Amino acid sequence: MRRADALAAGAAAAGDRVAELCGRVKGGIFRISLEPEGATDQLAAVVEQALPVFQAAGDDVALCIAYSAVGWVGWMRGEMDRGLEAWERAAAHARHAGLASDFLEWRAAHRYYGTTTVSDLLAWLEKQPRAGRDYWLRTNRVRAQAMLGRFDEARAILADVRAELAARRSGLQLAWTNGFHCVDVGLLAGDPAAAAQVGAEGFRLFEQLGEHVLMPSVAGKVAQALYALDRLDEAETWAGRAAELGASADAYAQMLWRQVSAKLHARRGEHGEAELLARAAVDVCEKTDMLEAQGDVYADLAEVLLLLRKPDEAVAALEQALDRYKRKGNLVSTERARGRLAELGKPVL
Repeated sequence: MRRADALAAGAAAAGDRVAELCGRVKGGIFRISLEPEGATDQLAAVVEQALPVFQAAGDDVALCIAYSAVGWVGWMRGEMDRGLEAWERAAAHARHAGLASDFLEWRAAHRYYGTTTVSDLLAWLEKQPRAGRDYWLRTNRVRAQAMLGRFDEARAILADVRAELAARRSGLQLAWTNGFHCVDVGLLAGDPAAAAQVGAEGFRLFEQLGEHVLMPSVAGKVAQALYALDRLDEAETWAGRAAELGASADAYAQMLWRQVSAKLHARRGEHGEAELLARAAVDVCEKTDMLEAQGDVYADLAEVLLLLRKPDEAVAALEQALDRYKRKGNLVSTERARGRLAELGKPVL
């Protein structure tokens, strides 16, 4: 971050506007990872200034940097489709500039979290030249398979990936695998104990690596797993970590800690606070295009409303969850939502 700031300052003194803005944009990206609060809005403002300058200059390297920054802003705000478009453009400019970067990790992740259907995600993964070898492609394939209920295959691939990464001491990739990929598979497979254990390992790895921006979402996922295990005190601790660490612009983290906290308040009979938090999570999720996360938010709202003895409103929330899961193509969560609706006397064909 300091090097980027120094580059910007030196370029400004030399009158090189493109280099100055490149330095400022790169510094902004580093700040999101290291000092997340406020960094997303600052980066968005810098990129808004930089893009017209880079476009006028026709500088592919600068445009690659700028669009990767737009991708980061989309990631933080939960605007996955906008972020995906930006990462695709960043990859195109990287190719034109002769750079090695293809941003596969982000192009895959935005498809996974956004509105891309599971079938389209799998088709895209299969078309990539390194489909069977690339870490990011393999792990996102695993998560897509889990949405389709192919848990044995998903677990086997994850075990191989984790062993390979541990042997290579690939800390960041192992943290991603533990904190995100393994947790998602565990929760979808109905194994919250495994999800909680490996998710906590991922959190600690991110902490050791100083990747602060990813820690709150992992903490929120661990909290969800612990809640499912009825380990409520621990769930509250992890939800508190997500709330404390999560930047205000970090949409996913802001949803997750509210979801878990709402359920905990409802379990304690604190109905007003529970519904307030659950509906606040809905407000956050509706500003995103994260279909799977939206479905989870509405499913958790339904759980809160059932605890509050509001079955009709719970049914409406579950119908919203079902809509998101179906649009994503997540067969596992779709069937769970249908099952819960049937239990409430509202079977869905």
